[in-house]
Amino acid sequence: MKKLAIILLVSSTLIQLHSQGYIVPSGVVVNFGGLFFPGEIDVLHNPANPTSGGSYTGFLLNPINANTFQYSPVADIGVRVFFVPLNAPITATAISSGNYTELSSGNYIINNAVPFYVGLYTGNMTYAPPNGIYSDPLFGWAELENVGGTIELLNSALEYQGGGIYAGTQNIIQTPEPGVLALMGLGGLLFGCRRWRKTA
Repeated sequence: MKKLAIILLVSSTLIQLHSQGYIVPSGVVVNFGGLFFPGEIDVLHNPANPTSGGSYTGFLLNPINANTFQYSPVADIGVRVFFVPLNAPITATAISSGNYTELSSGNYIINNAVPFYVGLYTGNMTYAPPNGIYSDPLFGWAELENVGGTIELLNSALEYQGGGIYAGTQNIIQTPEPGVLALMGLGGLLFGCRRWRKTA
């Protein structure tokens, strides 16, 4: 019984270890360095190389009229964009589960003077993944507003090496490290074996 108590104590201590991630400075900007189209929302996909224009990808919401905008993605690494509510978790699980409406090439009605949030999902990769899943992901959000027929960036955040982020906040969603998950599994296995031996 003493051994079991030690195992549980070690497991509960180790479970505190996790991947914290960090907020990427200038992770979401408008028209990075004047290299792209005016009004383009640009998202940094390579935090190790923030000063290069090639490290940003992005999208446009081009005005068709005062309340109608055409969504146009930048065809490079790419960033997936979703309409999300405030405080929505922007994570790989939420995205793969289809929890949010993803923007695709086409027109969208965006009311004037009503701020809204979009979730952002890109990755530190060389090419856009054909399956839409980034192996080294960045998660973020942007607060946008239609101001008289022009989309303006009000606020944003982008996180790297965590598990995601809550829309409208700087709160990173943390995930257990793979080694911690393995130790938790081992602890559970030892606990199960001990119980099985007692009942046998």
